[in-house]
Amino acid sequence: MSRRSKKSRGREPEVDDGDDPLAVINAGLREQEEEEEDPDSPWLPLESNPEIFTDFAHKSGGLPKNWGWVDILGLDPELLGMVPEPCAGVILLFPCTENIYKVRKQEKQKLLHNPPTPATQKAYHVQQIAEFGNACGTIASVHALINGASVYSGNSHTSPLQKFRQGHENASALDRGKALLATESLRNSSDQSANHRAAQTAVPDRYGPDLDHHFVAFSPISTSSNSTHVVELDGTKVLPVDHGSVTKLLAREERDSTVGDDPKKHTFLRAVAQVIRKRYMQVEPDSIEFSMMALCRIK
Repeated sequence: MSRRSKKSRGREPEVDDGDDPLAVINAGLREQEEEEEDPDSPWLPLESNPEIFTDFAHKSGGLPKNWGWVDILGLDPELLGMVPEPCAGVILLFPCTENIYKVRKQEKQKLLHNPPTPATQKAYHVQQIAEFGNACGTIASVHALINGASVYSGNSHTSPLQKFRQGHENASALDRGKALLATESLRNSSDQSANHRAAQTAVPDRYGPDLDHHFVAFSPISTSSNSTHVVELDGTKVLPVDHGSVTKLLAREERDSTVGDDPKKHTFLRAVAQVIRKRYMQVEPDSIEFSMMALCRIK
């Protein structure tokens, strides 16, 4: 489904989520009034459209021309099998509902009380500060491109985004967020992609309306033990989330119903599908407001 993260038209979540940066950002957008555009205005939101995300990746991330984003049409084996290989990352768009806020609150406590894992320590995390506005699509793309660069290679080491990474390698996630906000070249690339001819919806104003859907990225992070983990990167979470190794996630599959014909294919993608199904779709089983894309070699 190609769309921008859009405002939910039902009632607002009633969960006590005041400490969740995602809820704070959405609440702030609801309170803002339209102002004259200035250099410090929020970034434009990206539509959940593979062509638009690919355009941003080629402009800023050094993504090879034979790589790009494609739609994931569903989590069934047959639909996952339609996604080209290899896959360097997945982006999920999900609705910001009361139930999802509750799960995020529980997860935050676990992240704060448990030590980081080797995979999360290796992941490159950027905090989405409020001044970005509705730029969660750009933040998710940044996370996927930086953390998936070892898979797609290409000229990524000389791209603006990888130069940004190298320049802030030892910074905190918060300081990286502040630095990204001030990086005019990446902001210009993001805004140009938001206005791409492939967009199927109008570009919302920089100051609203509030967009009560959110983008997150899932990246394959390899540890020193040569184990690849599925790591969730969300600029509004306190830390990256290690969902476990691909091997262990796939061991939970019910072979007869979820693996498909070739259990050696799409291993990372299938592992991510396990996480999305359990952590998001089963939380809101009646919702159709989920959308997914994969970063793949397409030619």
